[in-house]
Amino acid sequence: MENRIARNRKSPANEDIYIQQYLKQNPSAKKADGLDIAAVIAKDGTRGHGLLSEEINRSHDKKKHIVKDFIPDSKLKPKK
Repeated sequence: MENRIARNRKSPANEDIYIQQYLKQNPSAKKADGLDIAAVIAKDGTRGHGLLSEEINRSHDKKKHIVKDFIPDSKLKPKK
């Protein structure tokens, strides 16, 4: 996992599944530290999830922010 510059995006319809997968890969995201698991688009166009402050995540702005512990959605998709 790495930090990336990214912006908010609309959460996918199956967001709960992505969050469950994110927590399996990054269990430290469970701690109460004021960070939300957010659906984002990285500066290079990669869609994924990462940790953003609650305030920024819930503002739904389109500005770029530093997203902690970014994981691409391709690594979070549930196994069928």
